[in-house]
Amino acid sequence: MTSEGALVRGVMARHIFVIGRAHSELFEFLVKQFADDPNVSVILDRRVADRRAVQPGEIPVDGDRRRGDRRLHHAVDEELKVRSHAIITLPD
Repeated sequence: MTSEGALVRGVMARHIFVIGRAHSELFEFLVKQFADDPNVSVILDRRVADRRAVQPGEIPVDGDRRRGDRRLHHAVDEELKVRSHAIITLPD
């Protein structure tokens, strides 16, 4: 990746690096590497568990008030299970 960013379909792309919770050193390294690149964001995955799951001792609620799953990138969840990171590319 260059500081000019990558082109996706002729448009400047934006990249989001999602780093797994157990890889804080990688997170810190990438934050420094891309500090001057406005087209790159580096975030640490802060999720602990699926918030829709019923926790022990909790009473399940009938029906889900949410309209749908807000996590649009299910592939990111899978990538973070097997790798230290996932990269999402969004057209600008």
